[in-house]
Amino acid sequence: MLWTEVPGLCQFKAPIGQQSAPSAIAPPEPTGFSSEQLLIFAERLMREGEYFRVITEYRRFLFYYPDDPRCPMVHFSIGLAFYRGENYTEALQTFREVSQRYPDTAYGKQAWLWQGESLVRQGQYATADQLYAEMTERFSHDEIGQKARYQRARTLLYRRQWREAATQFEQIAPGSALYQSAQWLAREALAGERLPMKSPVLAGTFSGFLPGSGQLYNGRLGDALLAFF
Repeated sequence: MLWTEVPGLCQFKAPIGQQSAPSAIAPPEPTGFSSEQLLIFAERLMREGEYFRVITEYRRFLFYYPDDPRCPMVHFSIGLAFYRGENYTEALQTFREVSQRYPDTAYGKQAWLWQGESLVRQGQYATADQLYAEMTERFSHDEIGQKARYQRARTLLYRRQWREAATQFEQIAPGSALYQSAQWLAREALAGERLPMKSPVLAGTFSGFLPGSGQLYNGRLGDALLAFF
């Protein structure tokens, strides 16, 4: 479960590996389009799953309009394009850049969460856990810190570290929008600790977080791969 708060986000269609790559790294060429036209075109490409082309257009925007107030959103969207194209290494690097360059913006804060998810996608669970822990300290009085704790607990749950996950869920603040679901998941996590077999309830919970993860949890790899697409 991730929170983007970015207008115009869309579902991915095909991974970057299945698209032609050269245009993604080519230097921007002179453009006759306005900044608004560039963004509209890039959003259309995103909806169509043309991620390399999206990245090129957004980079073109940053090159020609470096002082535009929408630059944090555009830079963040480059990270999303890499992520949706399954290039998690480049996504991680881009989200790091966004969080460092625009630390006090909504996009800079969201980029922290997406760094964690990019790490999880690469199987770097310990590093993701460390990142989420840092976020809960850095943003202790911000809702983004609650979301980081929730994501950390989710990662622990996926790794079947039941008690650790329950502890994190239980620490979600009562005033958070995540409080009710966190309390329920804390109880389920403790129940999972006592289960001799894999739980269909928790498998359903995983699928709610990420399509396909419930099947992976139950060892049904084929179903999981279909669910991801």
